[in-house]
Amino acid sequence: MNYTAFGEEMRILRVRRHQTMKDMADVLGVTKSCLSGVEKGKRAVPGKWLDILVDHYHLKEYDRSRIQDAIYESRSQIRILLNGKENYKRNLALRFEEAFDSIDEDVAAQILSVLKRGEQGQA
Repeated sequence: MNYTAFGEEMRILRVRRHQTMKDMADVLGVTKSCLSGVEKGKRAVPGKWLDILVDHYHLKEYDRSRIQDAIYESRSQIRILLNGKENYKRNLALRFEEAFDSIDEDVAAQILSVLKRGEQGQA
């Protein structure tokens, strides 16, 4: 079977706890079919799942970070809602979309550095 990085992490989590897919689906409040679709990349990982998994399984920061990385790796698209946003945020999102394919590794590192500084300022 073809699982995403997130799907692999979920399998590891289940196997270590001797749980079935149904058991984990119940924890997440979804059907087994829904969980399977997410693990195989047919559906996006719902945003609240990470917190549910961390809380339910009492995951340490390392495991949380590993699952977060797997969620990022498994995403095939993102959506940014622009309704009601200030013009500078709208322009930023639209320009980023236009330039995305031409961004090289150095520019990506610079952008990530700026974003991390912003996150630290909010903490």
